[in-house]
Amino acid sequence: PSPEKLPKGSGQRVKVILLMGQSNATGVGHVEYLKQNTTPEQYAKYESGFDSVLINYSVDNNTNSSNGEFVSVDLGCSANAAIFGPEVGMAEKFSQAWGDETVIILKYSYSGTSLYSQWLANGERGSIYQAMHQFVDTYMQALRNQGYDARLGAICWMQGESDAILPYVANRYYQAQSNFVSYLREDFAEYAEDGGICFIDAGISDSPYWPLHRKINKAKERMASDSNLNYYFSTIEAKLTYHLEPAETPDLAHYDSLGALKLGHLFGEYVIAAYGVHHTK
Repeated sequence: PSPEKLPKGSGQRVKVILLMGQSNATGVGHVEYLKQNTTPEQYAKYESGFDSVLINYSVDNNTNSSNGEFVSVDLGCSANAAIFGPEVGMAEKFSQAWGDETVIILKYSYSGTSLYSQWLANGERGSIYQAMHQFVDTYMQALRNQGYDARLGAICWMQGESDAILPYVANRYYQAQSNFVSYLREDFAEYAEDGGICFIDAGISDSPYWPLHRKINKAKERMASDSNLNYYFSTIEAKLTYHLEPAETPDLAHYDSLGALKLGHLFGEYVIAAYGVHHTK
């Protein structure tokens, strides 16, 4: 599919960021609670969207998507109209740092999926990886076909919850992630920014649903120490909450509305910092 609404480029460089992972990457921040927890001015900004930050998204095996189009990031880029994802906070940070410069987010997420056994299979590229690869290839080529010098500078990864349940799987997360990141850099080398592709990894929460969260987060920390292109941040230290919403029966698997927003802010801040270090204009 070729995007019909994307204006023609004229050779300009555009920053492309991949946002990938499982349900907290899809985003389950409730729009109604975001409205309650932010000022009317803030909420109006999120609702109307960020014109300079475009997103092309496919979530949960393409059950919801932007239908191949590049659309402005707003509150409608998750699995349904009632919830939103980290792209909102990312877009807010990008527009603050980079003004009216066009930035592209490619979002591919699949809720409830394991890196070890679904994104990968026996250490090799699995079915979800292959579908993501095709999605990214399709739309990187579409950008280039429209006249953009599209460069992939960073990958934001919010995943690990499904791997934090069984010891056998959690013990193999570091190796799985090492393979995964090497495949990403190999497969997307033709699109890479001059300084390489940064990998920005969010830790998982300490929800009782993820008994082995410490093991997963230790693996992520170790991964970040392997290369100066790798970054890790702790969502626990950042105090992202998951136990407040909905008020009667909190959804302990997913970040609350302000948590989902803050996750995006953190991804955005790390991307901006990584560009400052690795990618000169």
